[in-house]
Parts: sequence; structure tokens; C-alpha cells
Amino acid sequence: MGGSLYIYKLVADGGGAPCVWRGLLSLAICKPKIRKNAAKGEIIFGFGGKNYGERLIYIAKVTAKLDKGDYYRKRQYVKRPDCIYRNVEGKPRLKRHVQYHKQSDQRRRDVGMTFENAYVLLSSDFRYFGRKGTDEYKHDFPAIAALVEGLTRGHRVNHSTKLRRELLELKKQVWRKHRRMKIGPPTDTDRTRLCNSDSPSVQCES
Repeated sequence: MGGSLYIYKLVADGGGAPCVWRGLLSLAICKPKIRKNAAKGEIIFGFGGKNYGERLIYIAKVTAKLDKGDYYRKRQYVKRPDCIYRNVEGKPRLKRHVQYHKQSDQRRRDVGMTFENAYVLLSSDFRYFGRKGTDEYKHDFPAIAALVEGLTRGHRVNHSTKLRRELLELKKQVWRKHRRMKIGPPTDTDRTRLCNSDSPSVQCES
């Protein structure tokens, strides 16, 4: 399988990033670099940070990518929980009664001040564990375990062929074991936790 694999640690898992709603997973807020760089067909692996015991939170294959603020203009997305901005004369404005990013202004990082960073990744081919995720992958995949345990803020590594093979095998195993795409609820009930703090991530290129 070609294409890049993206691996990162979540510092918040409250249902906003990623957002799983009505059979579709979206990454619309947080992780702006991954949202900008990831392409259709590529795969994202989200693991919990130290506070989540480095559990596997989700794996998603990107099945569509939106940019230029389309997510915030198209009617089919307007009711999604992570569609927290509306377009006011070409500029983002936080909607009333949103659940995420209402304690501070996160527009520049989420979407940009004129939607220039408003890349949104969508997946209809994912497995989201949330609270039910475990770190059992560490027993079978030592290269993944070493990566996740050593992943620190701003960390970059040269990925080995073994690591890429393990990541793809982990995905295969997860898909084989779980037919349902949403396995558990979000880890956090506190939705005010900010996911935009710089969490470590790496890109594994083919």
C-alpha cells in the first residue's frame, strides 16, 4: 500500500478531534499540519498520550478531503459537532452553543483567519475505540510500541520498513477483529479540554 502513514498522540479525546458522528469520522479542528498534508487514501493512527496510557484511540483511512472552508459552507456538515465555525463574509466566526474551543480563540490554528487552513479530513473507513482502546498492540508490534513510547513534542524519525509493515498489519488486524467502525465512546466527558496544544506526530512515507 502506497501513501504516507500519519501517527500522533492525542492530548484530548472528547469527541471533537476526531469527531465520529453518523457513520463518518472527521478531523476538522486540531492537528493542522496533518490536515493540510494528508491525502485521500492515506492512513492516520491516533494513540493516546501518557495521560491515556498510550492506548490506541483510532485508525482512519482518509476517504475525502475538503479545503477552502467547504466544510463550513456545505449543508450536509453544518450540524456536525466539530463544525464549530460559520462563514461571515469570508471569515470564521465561532457558532453559539458549540461544545469545543469556546474558552479561547483557536481560529487561526483551526481554520485560519480567512479559512486558509480549513483543511478537513473525512473517513468512512475507520475504527474508533475511544475509551475502549487498549495498549495491547505493544505486545505484537514492538516497532510501533517503541515509536509511541519515544514520541515527544516535535519529534521526527526515519521510519524503518519494519515499522511501516507493523502499522499496516495493525490496521489489518483491527479491521479483521472489529466490523463496527465505532467501538467505544470518547475517553473524556470534559469537552473543554483543548486538543490544539502541540502534541507529537510523525509521518511515515512510502
